Amino acid sequence: MFRKLMTVTALSLLGASVQAVSDPDKVMGPDECAECHDVETSIWEETHHFNTFETMPASDEGVDIAERMGIDDPVEAPLCQSCHLTVMGEGNDAEVIAGVSCESCHGAGADWIDVHSEEDKPADQVDAIWAESEAAGMIRPGNIHALASNCLSCHIVPQEALVNTGQHTPGSDFELVTYSQGEVRHNTYHSEDNRPASIEKQRLMLAVGVMVEAERALRALAEATNADGDYATSMQARLKHAGDRIEQYAEATGHPDLNAAAQNLATDVAVGDAGLNAIADNLASSAKNLSVTDADLAALDSFLDQLGEPKGDVYEM
Repeated sequence: MFRKLMTVTALSLLGASVQAVSDPDKVMGPDECAECHDVETSIWEETHHFNTFETMPASDEGVDIAERMGIDDPVEAPLCQSCHLTVMGEGNDAEVIAGVSCESCHGAGADWIDVHSEEDKPADQVDAIWAESEAAGMIRPGNIHALASNCLSCHIVPQEALVNTGQHTPGSDFELVTYSQGEVRHNTYHSEDNRPASIEKQRLMLAVGVMVEAERALRALAEATNADGDYATSMQARLKHAGDRIEQYAEATGHPDLNAAAQNLATDVAVGDAGLNAIADNLASSAKNLSVTDADLAALDSFLDQLGEPKGDVYEM
């Protein structure tokens, strides 16, 4: 069982740019998931995601960032909870119950937990079950665009002051393939060997992931207020790197959605320009289209080969 840490005194987020976190009163908690997903839960317990429950509030870095942001206790601060912790309950009864957990990645489960399983269901009903679950807020691994967007809502820090004032890192070196195929990989419900994603899916994750990265960087720059600050400087560098990769992938595959993304990024970027959101919207549209494509993206295999090792040790069955 996952012990409750303390009562949360405030649940409103600091700053509109912070991601929309799971609604605490719809969070069911890891124990509920573990009833059917015991192996997956065991894998989660070996990850950095799980350990944030203990490590984030106790780390010197976390304490220093909190102090610079005027936060007495990072566990009680919505700004910190939104990416490092899981909150469950209503109003003043809401409590921090875990680190980055099942519903941090798959969405708060109250509206879909009773309908999402295809266990003992006829094969011709499975697609409808999954569609209903997604409509109710579930982020399924097969929805690559939604998955990448959710990951990058934290792996790219969504709050300028947290970086410029708090000196928090602007984001991780997140890459969807390497991160999803490392220590967090828990492909065990339909297989007995925690097998990696298929090559076809990895190609899509590579391309869609970098398109979402560019989209997130654009939205961050649209909201940034200090063009010379660490946050804007980092987001410009991130956008440049992502844009270069998108251009390479477009040239290699000739895919129209990648071509459209590359063309959308062929423009000057001004920090604080709300018009960047329109470019980001176009990128999101292209990424969503690409994520459901059945096109041959084998030309991306050479780029997959360049990624290096997955992030963290894969759980061995």
